[in-house]
This record gives sequence, C-alpha cells and structure tokens, in this order.
Amino acid sequence: MNYIILIFESTHKVLKADKILMENKIKFDIIPTPKEISSDCGMSIRINPSFADMNFVQTLLKDAKIDFTIYEKEIK
Repeated sequence: MNYIILIFESTHKVLKADKILMENKIKFDIIPTPKEISSDCGMSIRINPSFADMNFVQTLLKDAKIDFTIYEKEIK
C-alpha cells in the first residue's frame, strides 16, 4: 500500500500541522521520519491517500505557511 509522508523541518511544524489536520478531520499518523528520507526532524506525518484528499491537505498546510516536503512510500 502506498502512503504519503510529509516531512517537516522541525518538530514545531509537525505539531502545528497535527493540529490543523485534526481540526479538519484528516486521518493521519505521526511516525518517526524514515532515515532513508531525511534526518532533519525526527517526526513525520503519514497519510493514506485513499482516506484523504491530498490537494486539500496541501492547501491547508500551505495556507498556514507550514513548509513541508511530500514523499510517496510503499509500506507492506
């Protein structure tokens, strides 16, 4: 199954994104950032694109001025 992983520059931004996504009832998990992706921040947000409109998620976070990088990862 493919997941979208949102990578942030700091834990503060992860927590800010967490609050926004929860307020908008987006299903997600906070996970340790996979080492093969980044070592900047130890936490990331994982979203199953089957359960969330990723365009909406991106718009929410960009409107809140939260910088992030998107990775797609297959998880078995």
